[in-house]
Amino acid sequence: MSIEAVLVIPAFLLFLALIAAIGRAASVQEDIHAATVAACRIASQQTTSAAAQLAAENAITTNLGRQGITCDQLDVTIDTTALNQLPGQPGNITVSVGCTIPLSDLSVPGLPGQVTLTDQFSSAIDPYTHR
Repeated sequence: MSIEAVLVIPAFLLFLALIAAIGRAASVQEDIHAATVAACRIASQQTTSAAAQLAAENAITTNLGRQGITCDQLDVTIDTTALNQLPGQPGNITVSVGCTIPLSDLSVPGLPGQVTLTDQFSSAIDPYTHR
C-alpha cells in the first residue's frame, strides 16, 4: 500500500498543479479580454488620437488592477488612425494587449516559468462625430 501511495500521490499533486496553471491562465485571459474591450470602446468615443491612446491605456491598467492582475510585461498597441480621417468616413479603433504572467510559483516540472496571453478587439467609431 505505501509503495502505491509513493507513486500515486506525486502524480496526483502534479495533476492538481497543472489544473491550477490552466485555470490561472484561463481566468487571466478572460480579464485581459474584458480590459481590451473596455479600452477599445472608450478609445472609440474620443475625438483625437492622443485622447484615445490615453483613455485606452488608463482603462486597461484600471481594469487589470481592479482584478488584481500584475503583468510581468504589459504590451499595449492602439491603432487610432481612423480618428485622423475626415468626418463622414467610417473607421475602427483596434486595441491589442499582451500580458506576460508568471507560472513559476506553481513549481510544475516542464511548465514554462511564464506565459504571454494576448487579446485584440476592434470597435467602430462614429463617422459623424466632430474630429
